[in-house]
Amino acid sequence: MNPRIASLSVERFRALREVRIAGLGRVNLITGRNNTGKSSLLEALRILFSSASPAVVRSILDEREEDLGSAGDSDRSDAMDGLFHLSTLFCGFPQLFENPGPIVIETTGDPRPMRLTLGVDRFLVRTADDGMTPIGLGERVVGDDSSGWPGLPALVLDIDGREQVLALTYYGTSKATSILDAMRYHFQYGDTSPQAGLGERLSLPCVYVGPYAGKQTSGLGALWDTIALSDCEPDVVDALRIVDPRIVAVSMVGGDGARKQRTAIVRAANLPRPVPLRTYGDGLNRLFGIVLSLVNAKDGLLLIDEFENGMHHSVQFDAWRAIFRLAARLNIQVFATSHSWDAIEAFQKAAAATSEQGVLVRLTRKGEQIIPTVYCEEDLRVATRDRIEVR
Repeated sequence: MNPRIASLSVERFRALREVRIAGLGRVNLITGRNNTGKSSLLEALRILFSSASPAVVRSILDEREEDLGSAGDSDRSDAMDGLFHLSTLFCGFPQLFENPGPIVIETTGDPRPMRLTLGVDRFLVRTADDGMTPIGLGERVVGDDSSGWPGLPALVLDIDGREQVLALTYYGTSKATSILDAMRYHFQYGDTSPQAGLGERLSLPCVYVGPYAGKQTSGLGALWDTIALSDCEPDVVDALRIVDPRIVAVSMVGGDGARKQRTAIVRAANLPRPVPLRTYGDGLNRLFGIVLSLVNAKDGLLLIDEFENGMHHSVQFDAWRAIFRLAARLNIQVFATSHSWDAIEAFQKAAAATSEQGVLVRLTRKGEQIIPTVYCEEDLRVATRDRIEVR
């Protein structure tokens, strides 16, 4: 298979003012120092492959603690600025009512090129018969409006030429005496415009593994349920055996009765009964989360932020080798981030041991620009052999 994404272009998203990366492979490792946009590239892919789903965007904001305040924060003095926490997605943290340039995320490759833009425009507000209670968006504001009410900012989403308006909704407006007062209540990203549908969703799965996934296994129940008793279940067990060869089975229990929380348990040849996976420490739990997510990304994308978290360097080569093998068998393209030399070296060795293409992308900052450098397998082999800095 050709890479699903052969090239990726991101503009005006977080620190990525304009980044274009070509020559991507089956398994791609993104490296760079702190604040060079590694995680932002994964976020851009999540937004693209979810068609900018409000749930995904909200999750991204939550993960970075960028959801400022709650619906009860009506006494905030910076309502017009701080409440629009979506501005953190735009390069330079602009004020949204100033109509910053749109975020653009674009790919080439199979099954087709994709392009998504996410911008901000102003719309008149439709009100109820009382003339004060907002009930939705009206027409787009054209030109400058000096009347003191410039219109309500709303997100304008364009997916391959199909436009969708997404309102920034407000709460607590029953107590507001005017539309301007309503603006002082907390705004929350939501899909409440009259055009509620986001159009055709991309059918390709995109599974994300966060940097702290594996600290708890309770959130993995849904992923386990999709592969339990399937041909993929042995793949998960084999991955766990990278850390402890005595493991013979894994399962998830709980979710009903007195045990509401799902818990992963394992059976090992040296133990008389199953024990919680947490007993084995962070490394095994991290590996469990990655491989379980991998087999759930069949025919799609897997995104892994900070691959090496919790994993000892001695198991990383075998972990990468399992990722290369399963990605090829299940037709998955992988994007991972790391700033660990051990992870990079293990990645290079695993890439050299397989016919599947492994690509390393190094991000460096020069002033306000993020510059990508792409290393093919031969470049990476020389870099790791000579200990050339590629982190």
